[in-house]
This record gives sequence, structure tokens and C-alpha cells, in this order.
Amino acid sequence: MTTLLTDAPPGRRALRTVLTPWRLLTPLGRGVLGVGVLAVAVGVALRWHEFIQLGTAAICMIGLGYLWQALPGTPEVGMELRPDRLVEGGSRAQVLLSLRSGAAPMLFPRLVLPVGTTTVSARFPFLGPFARHEELLDLPPLPRGVYAVGPVEHEKSDPVGLVSRLFGSGSPRELLVAPRIIDLPVFAGGLTNDLEGATSQQLSMSDLAFHALREYVPGDDLRHVHWRSSAKAGELLVRQYHETRRGHVTLLVDHAVPAYGTRRDFELAVSVAASIALRAVRDEFDTYLRCGSHLARGRTAVAVTDAACRFTQGADDYLAVAADAATEVPGTGLVIQVTGSARPLAELHEAAGRFDQGADWLVVRADSRSSASRADSARLREVSVPALPALRDVLGRGLR
Repeated sequence: MTTLLTDAPPGRRALRTVLTPWRLLTPLGRGVLGVGVLAVAVGVALRWHEFIQLGTAAICMIGLGYLWQALPGTPEVGMELRPDRLVEGGSRAQVLLSLRSGAAPMLFPRLVLPVGTTTVSARFPFLGPFARHEELLDLPPLPRGVYAVGPVEHEKSDPVGLVSRLFGSGSPRELLVAPRIIDLPVFAGGLTNDLEGATSQQLSMSDLAFHALREYVPGDDLRHVHWRSSAKAGELLVRQYHETRRGHVTLLVDHAVPAYGTRRDFELAVSVAASIALRAVRDEFDTYLRCGSHLARGRTAVAVTDAACRFTQGADDYLAVAADAATEVPGTGLVIQVTGSARPLAELHEAAGRFDQGADWLVVRADSRSSASRADSARLREVSVPALPALRDVLGRGLR
């Protein structure tokens, strides 16, 4: 990181300028400088020429170290992230580090690479003037999240290691670690894709999916009278239809800390939501996935996994998030709420009430301390998932 001295007061900039040479000294360099000054002082006081010579030699070594820093040619450092997206628990990411020395040779230079809050390092061999070398590093296994990788830091040090300067090169790159997912072979056994959308249980007087015939009621459109059946029955009968909607799925992930028994349950909830969302995307449903302020919408798998990488826990504003989502995706056909074991059912009903009353509902509870279960009611279907593989079993009969 480069510090802009122009942002500091003049007095502070002057102090930094004076202290910069001292900061370049390594602990060894400061020790050698202290010994040199002390030896010269003792030699002058006691007229011991050997001490004066020893101290002078030590101070000269420090001076040579500063001259080494002034040699022309700044080393060039490169970094290539392979790949920049991966799945938790899968293959590890790698970083290709390249170093090209300047006019001065480099004695076993060490490169340091920040990865999130940790660092990895590589020791390079001796590099002569303008030599180039590459090293491939394996990054450690990383949990789900977004990590800043870089910038690469390297030390320019004299051969003895008395004076050293740290250089940062390039800009950080983002490494996205997606949650674990499971493939759901069939998304929503009751969701039927056709050219106009997905049929629902809501009845309509004007649509495409025929349901049944019923008696004519004053006010019904005469265009929907089924004349042949009316003639046989001796009374007017009109067609009734299933309402069809555009294939749209909304998934809300509860990000409130109190909603989950453990942090592990929240990670399970993210994996569950991502697995369902990816299945919906593959089945060409418009998908809206949201957790707090982070969301993804559309029909692309990359958008879903990238958003899931950024999901974090926070304050309990779930009802406000649900209300906002209902405004952004009106008329959604299926709403799935993914939460923990501690979220009261009454609050889930309240969140569901923010959406279209004709939408279908599913509640998935991520609870590692429970067993896989499924309960159906007139308004909501609720399932409990103790582990990700159980998701396929509890959803085996579809989502509606």
C-alpha cells in the first residue's frame, strides 16, 4: 500500500521523511548500527583504534545497504489467480506468482500474498540481474465467502539483510468461494412449464389451462359459455381455468443471527437456497434469491452463486426484507423461505402475507440437530433439513 504524503500536515510529512531511513532498517540492521555507533564512541573516548575501525565498518555496511536500495531497476511482480471462482470443499485455487529482478541481483527473495485475513508466501531462488522466475502456489482450503487476494508484497534487501524495503505490486483480486450445493433432479413436481407460464391452484375465468365447467353466474363473460354442454345440461355452463403465471420463484434466506441455533445452520441454509435456486435456473424459471441486502435475479447460474458467496448474517430485519422483495417481484408463483429452527411460524406467515395471496409457499428450516421431516398445511408446506443430502429426499414429491 502506498501512503500519500500530500494528505498529511506539513509537520507530519517532514517527520515521515526524516524517519524513513530508520524504518528501512531491519532488526539486524538496527543492532549493527547501534553496535557501530557505540564502538566508535567508546573508541574515541578510550582512544582504542580497533573499536573505531570496527564501528566505522559497521556504519559503512549500513550505508552500503542504503546504496543497494538506490540501485536502478524495480523488480516486476505478476499474479494470476487460477480460478477466481470455486466451490467450498472442492478443488483448491492456485496462484501463479512471477518475479523479474531489476538491475540488482536478488538473493532468495520472499514474496508474501495476502488471502483474506491470512497470508501465503513463497521463497524464490537467487535471481541475477533481469532474471525471471515463476512459482505456483496452492491456496489453503477456504470456507464460503469472498476473499481479497493480493496485492503481492516483496522485500528488496541487501545481501546481509540490514536494510529492507517492502514493495506492493498490483491490485487485489476477488476470489469467490461458493457454498456447497446438491443437484436436485426435478424442480417442483407440481410446477408445469408451458409457453405462457406455470399453472397454479388459483382459479380464473380467463386463461389457458382448463379446469372444469360450472353454472353460469350473472356477470360472467358469455364468450366462456360452453354451448354444447349447456345444451345437454339444460342450463348455461361456463369454462373455468387454472390461472397460469410466468415461471417465477422467489427465495428468501433468513440472515438474522437469532434465527439459527449455530453458524453451521446458517451455512446449511445458504447451501439449501443456492441448490434450489440453481435448479430453478436450469429449469429456466426467473429466479429471485435474496439474503439481507444481497440478491440475485434472472436466469443465470453465475449470478446465483456469486450472490450466495456474499451472504452474511446480520440484524433481524427479515420482515422488512420480505416486504421489499414482495414489492420487487409482484405476482411470483412460488415463494420459498429458508430459515433456522428459531424463527417463529407466525413471523413466517406474516412475511408470506406480503406476497400475492395466490402464490404457493414453502418453508425450509435448516436445523442440524433435527431429523428430516415434512409437514403440509392448507397455507404452508414446511420441511426440516438436518444436512444438505436430505434436501433431495424431503423435496422428492415436488414443491407444490
